[in-house]
Amino acid sequence: MSARDQRGVPPLTGFRTAESRWARLGPYYAMFPVEFARQVVAAFSEPGDRVLDPFCGRGTAPYVAMVSGRGAAGCDVNPVAWLYAAVKTDPHPSLIEVLGRIEEVARAVQRKDCRPRDEFQTLAFGRRALGFINAARRELQWRTSGLDRTVSALLVHYLHAKLGQGLSNQLRPTRAMCPDYSVRWWRKRGLTTPPDVDPAAFLGARAAWRYAKGVPRYAGCASVALGDAAHMLPHMPASAGLVLTSPPYIGVTNYRADNWLRLWALAEGPARPNWSIDQKFCSAQRYESMLDTVLRVAHSRSREDAVWCLRVDARERTLNVVRRVMTRLLPDYRTYERPSPSPRRTQTRLYGDDRKKPGDVDLVYLHRSRREPTFLRSFRLVRVLARRELDSGYAHAAGT
Repeated sequence: MSARDQRGVPPLTGFRTAESRWARLGPYYAMFPVEFARQVVAAFSEPGDRVLDPFCGRGTAPYVAMVSGRGAAGCDVNPVAWLYAAVKTDPHPSLIEVLGRIEEVARAVQRKDCRPRDEFQTLAFGRRALGFINAARRELQWRTSGLDRTVSALLVHYLHAKLGQGLSNQLRPTRAMCPDYSVRWWRKRGLTTPPDVDPAAFLGARAAWRYAKGVPRYAGCASVALGDAAHMLPHMPASAGLVLTSPPYIGVTNYRADNWLRLWALAEGPARPNWSIDQKFCSAQRYESMLDTVLRVAHSRSREDAVWCLRVDARERTLNVVRRVMTRLLPDYRTYERPSPSPRRTQTRLYGDDRKKPGDVDLVYLHRSRREPTFLRSFRLVRVLARRELDSGYAHAAGT
């Protein structure tokens, strides 16, 4: 059993334990940092408490809560995010069966599966890899089968990555780029021959590494739902003592565009991306309405004195909306804020974008009956917005 602190929270750095190996399953754009979730869970909950994340992404908060002996519940509308979260919290227990299923998919490949549909597929994947992906799209029932779900998670984890680290030509691991941009980028650099990867052998070796330390303790003790949180949360476990989440940022992320290639590999989207801005919440009014609805439902599934911790966009267009919604929701709470510590290497900087980013802000809402823990020493206590400020802010959003 891995070493744990006095609150039962295991270390999750490195790869020496099952908990740490499964913690980072699933490259994902705008990921919730594992160590931040670990610190919050340790500071604001005890073993046996329940932790809720209504926008759980790849499932970091439910996962950290689960391996720490807490009840865990999460929800996300993105099938790729849900797949990662569902598998890391409840991986199929048998490596032998996972390897066998990978071989079954390889044997199901048909000649037509290996034919690229366009120039992007021609340059992105070798014929064997493309054939395996198309067979997987047809064969794997990841919504209903835990075994197929685990194989699908491994496939989309390694679907696109740096050259030699996945099934594709050189691509970003966390975010799928525009096909036309990718083709121009490959041709400019002479990367016109995709790697000839044996997908079954490649994924089998990665599966064996992932399972080498076993599966996480408490695996299967989390509840993770796929769908709109406002509709799914009422059917999930209640009485959360900690709500730990990071809501979408206004006008920043679009899960269908960011994950278009992985969605296609899951047979959830077309072979070319849909650049609709619907998921970007470009309307402040729509965003505030969505956030208010979801967080009120989350509140109904939480204890009256639950701690709320949110990591949000530092841009005022998102931050001010979150402040208003939370102040209306939790009028008897003290509010704490701090600029989120910036990572040493951001995802965008890794790919040449050195522009200064606005960053994030951490918000903690503590019921007035609770004592202030040491975790909040780096935060500042802020003045609660007056009713007239809430009303004027909502009116401004409505007119946006």
